[in-house]
Amino acid sequence: MSDEVPAIKAPRNRRFIKKPDVKARNAKLAELNKELDKYNKEIADLNKQIEVTVTPKDVLEERKRLTSELNTIIKQQSEIKNKRNLLSEQIRAIDGQMKKKIGELQAQNSKNSFKNVEEIDKKINQLEDLIGSGTLKLVDERRYVKEITSLRKLKKDFGSIEQLQKSIDNDKLKIQELKKKQSSVSNKEIQAKFEEVTKSLDSLSLKNKGIQDKRQSLFDKRKALYSKKDGIYAEINKVRSEFDAQHKKFVADMEAERKRREEEERIYNLTLKKQDLQAEIELLKETSKRPAFTREITLVETLLGYFDPTYVRTDKEPLEESKVPSNTTSNGRKIEMPADAVIIKKEKENFFAGNKAKKGKKTQKKHSSAFVIEPNVIAQLSELSISLPSKADEIPNTISSLKAKLEEFKSKQEEQTKENIAKADERAADLEAEIAKIDAEIEEEAKTKVVKASEEAE
Repeated sequence: MSDEVPAIKAPRNRRFIKKPDVKARNAKLAELNKELDKYNKEIADLNKQIEVTVTPKDVLEERKRLTSELNTIIKQQSEIKNKRNLLSEQIRAIDGQMKKKIGELQAQNSKNSFKNVEEIDKKINQLEDLIGSGTLKLVDERRYVKEITSLRKLKKDFGSIEQLQKSIDNDKLKIQELKKKQSSVSNKEIQAKFEEVTKSLDSLSLKNKGIQDKRQSLFDKRKALYSKKDGIYAEINKVRSEFDAQHKKFVADMEAERKRREEEERIYNLTLKKQDLQAEIELLKETSKRPAFTREITLVETLLGYFDPTYVRTDKEPLEESKVPSNTTSNGRKIEMPADAVIIKKEKENFFAGNKAKKGKKTQKKHSSAFVIEPNVIAQLSELSISLPSKADEIPNTISSLKAKLEEFKSKQEEQTKENIAKADERAADLEAEIAKIDAEIEEEAKTKVVKASEEAE
C-alpha cells in the first residue's frame, strides 16, 4: 500500500471582521455634545432676559381688575340672555296654544252662519211666530219645527264656543304681558359697560405692546434654539443607532464566522477520520493477504541459521535483523541466564568463543568454561518460549526445539490465515459502516449549509 495520504483541504483561516470604531463614535458624540452645551448656554441667557422683560406691576393689577370686571359683566349678560330666552319660550308656548284654539273656533263657526246666541234666539222666535200664525202648510210647519229643534241644540253648543273665545282672549293678554316684561329686561346698559371695559383693556394692551413684542421675540429665539437642540439630539440618536447596528452586525458576523469555522472543522475532522478508516481498511486488506505466522517462521529460521550455519532457509526473503525484536520478551517470560554464561557484544561470527586473536588486536583473556550468546538471540528465544542453552552441548536441543516450533507454525499457517482474513473482512465491514455514517454526517452538514445560505439570501 502506498504511504501517500490524499491531501485534505484544511479549514480556511478566520475571516477578518472589522470591529466598529468606538473612538470615531465617541469623537462624533463629543462634538455634538459640545454644540448642545453651546445651545444650553444661549437658552439660559434668553431665560434670564425673559425674566426681566415683564409688564409693570401696576399695569398687571389694573389689567387684573378690568379682567375680573369684564368676567362679571359677561356673567350678567348671560343671566339676562337666559331670562329673555325663558320669556320667549313662554310666549311661543302660549301663542301655540292660542293658535290651536283659534283653529278649533274657526272650524265650529264654519258649520253655521250665527255669530252669537242672540242671533240664534232671534231665528227661533221668527220660526215660532210663523208656526203660530196658522198660515203654513203642514209640510212647512214640520220642517220649521225640525229646524227649531236643531237651532236649540246649536244654542247649547254655542256656550262652549264662547268659552273657547274667552280663553283665546286671555292668551292674547298673557302674551302682551310677557312681551312687556321681556322689554323691561334690557341688555343695553350691560352692553355699554362691556364695551367700556373692553376698550380699557385694549388701551392697556396697546401700552404694553412693546414689552410683549420683546418677550415674544425672546420666546421665538428660544423656540428656535430648542429646535436646533432637537436636531442635535436626533443626530446623537442617529450616531448611536448606526453604531449599535454596526456592533450588532459585527456580533452576528463573528457568530456566523464562528459557526462557519466549526462546520468546516467538523467536516475536516470527519474527512480526516474517514481517511484514517480507509487507510486502516487498506492496511487490513494488505496484511490479511500475508500468510499467518510469517514473522514467527522467519524468526525461527533466522535463529536456526544462527545456531546451525549449515541450515538452509525455506523462505526466499529472510527477515532482516533490524525487523526482529532484539530485546523483547514473550508472554511476560523472565529471561534467566545460566550461571556460567557471559553476554557480550561482538561482530557476527562463530558463536563459540575462541582463543585466537584477530589481526591487529590483542588476544582476549580466555574463559575456561564461558559460553557466549548475543543479547538479541536471548530475547528472540524468550519470545518463542524456547529454553536458553547454557552450554554448547545444549545447542542441538535448542535446534530441535526450533525445528519443532517451525513445524508447529507451518501446520497451523493455512487455518490461521483463513481466520485472519475472516476477522479482517469483519473489521473492514465495521469500518465501512462507520465511513457510511461519516458520509451521511458530511452530506447533512452540506444540506444545512445550503439551507442557511438560502435563508440569508432571502
